[in-house]
Amino acid sequence: MTAIERIKKISEEWFLTEPLLFVAYCSHELCENSEISVPMRTGNRKIEFSPQILDKTSDEMLEEYLKIEIFRILLKHPYQRQPPFAQKALLAMASNVTIADVYEVPKVIKDQMSGTEYSLPTGLCFEEYYCLLKENPSTKTNGANFGDHAEKKQSQSENSEYEINSNEKGNGKVECGSNENLQNIHNAQIAGLWEEDDESCCAINDLIEVALANNTWGTVPGQMQSLIKVSLKVDMDYRKMLSTFKTSVISSKRYLTRMRPNRRFGFNAMGNRYKLATNLLIAIDVSGSVTDRSISFFLSVLNRFFKYGVEKVDVLQFDANIQGDIKPFKKACKAIEVVGRGGTSFQPAADYYCAHPEYDGLIFFTDGYAKLPVYKTKRPIDVLWVLCSKNAYKDNCGWIRKLKRNRVTYIPRNE
Repeated sequence: MTAIERIKKISEEWFLTEPLLFVAYCSHELCENSEISVPMRTGNRKIEFSPQILDKTSDEMLEEYLKIEIFRILLKHPYQRQPPFAQKALLAMASNVTIADVYEVPKVIKDQMSGTEYSLPTGLCFEEYYCLLKENPSTKTNGANFGDHAEKKQSQSENSEYEINSNEKGNGKVECGSNENLQNIHNAQIAGLWEEDDESCCAINDLIEVALANNTWGTVPGQMQSLIKVSLKVDMDYRKMLSTFKTSVISSKRYLTRMRPNRRFGFNAMGNRYKLATNLLIAIDVSGSVTDRSISFFLSVLNRFFKYGVEKVDVLQFDANIQGDIKPFKKACKAIEVVGRGGTSFQPAADYYCAHPEYDGLIFFTDGYAKLPVYKTKRPIDVLWVLCSKNAYKDNCGWIRKLKRNRVTYIPRNE
């Protein structure tokens, strides 16, 4: 049997024995990729595998490779929580360590999972392992930083594929070359398809919530279950939200600091810091359909902006019309006086934004339930919609994404 036939056979067995793994597998497209030099990788809604490598492995090894990649999907490593300017090779290593910390990986496969060879603390999260690996002197000296350029050098590894040790009693032990840069190329390939994808995260969270409601975990170990459950409660990335507005991040307020390494010369030279110089318009929906609790969440998010260097924002309240005066905020506040509470129309806030080109961007805080706005301007616009709940996000993210230069996220909280 070919590798793809054996993978499909495993998935058929999972239908009865591993409900959660099966639905996660079905949520992605299975694809052959003869160009990769790793057994399997996930990302971009795909499960890619190398037929040259997997055709020579045992069924037991093949199932373990598949299971590990499904765990990556359920933990959403390919789709979220990636630090800014992350190194692909280190991301894969951090994912390996996170999985091996809560799942008993067969030794022959664990030996291939870079990062697990280091004596790192247990019980940490994906981001914490990434930071530890990035600061580990061993990963700095063994070429881990080369992972940034590994995709460009992928062709160098095509003639140095994994070799299968046939003397391992059918275990199909995989060995790679001694070249450390080659290993980093393999690591970077594992994370080669990884990128932030809120829609995929929401779809995966739905699968997890079904497993929670119906207790359809199969044989997923208890520690892995706990880690998957925790992945449902990841806070919003406020820096990523602010990076939506390019002029908010590229600031003329540059200063030198010894607290950050220089990108070219490390700590031997002073690094740069930039203060966020923003001019944002915040439109808060105070219509009758938005609860007081949701407005308090909006205010909490707004206050967090000031912790990330935002100096000033202008805030307007709207329902079917703009209510009251536009107020400048220069610091966090505990409460705002809500006026309005009528119907909902996004058009007045959109019109005000379009009529004032001094704003870098517009952020709507809303539940999303109203007629879509028309932006009556020829200048480029940047609009971010922050919806009050996951349900509101599910209902409205589709039409928002159809609007040019409009992005959407939601406030994760217990519904």
